[in-house]
Amino acid sequence: MTHTPDHSPPLPAALASPNHVARPLTLAARGEALAAEYLAHQGFAILDRNWHSRYGEIDLLAREGSTVIAVEVKTRSGTGFGDPLTAITARKAARLRRLLFEWLRAQRVRSEHLRIDAVGIVLRPGRAPQIDHLRGIS
Repeated sequence: MTHTPDHSPPLPAALASPNHVARPLTLAARGEALAAEYLAHQGFAILDRNWHSRYGEIDLLAREGSTVIAVEVKTRSGTGFGDPLTAITARKAARLRRLLFEWLRAQRVRSEHLRIDAVGIVLRPGRAPQIDHLRGIS
């Protein structure tokens, strides 16, 4: 699996705030909301969130130019169990690819360019979120 880290510009002030998400959400939901906002800030169009089928879930679906992207978001409250992105295995990436094809069929979306990305987020109390974006994990 080849990973290309995204060295993006600094986060906007609203995202950099440790108290950015004001409503009470689960850690995973906070991470997905931050990931969607981060990707939108990077120029991605968010097409769908938390899409489910009987085979699994895609956290975010996005479009960057002519590429449709399934995005897996992993959020942690620290790195005691390692970087959040290490939780994404080759098996998980393969399942995301199958789910992406299923989403395309269900939505009747055509795209020649497909990609699987991962966003790892570490949310520590009182600190700005740490967001890492890997493009093309599969």
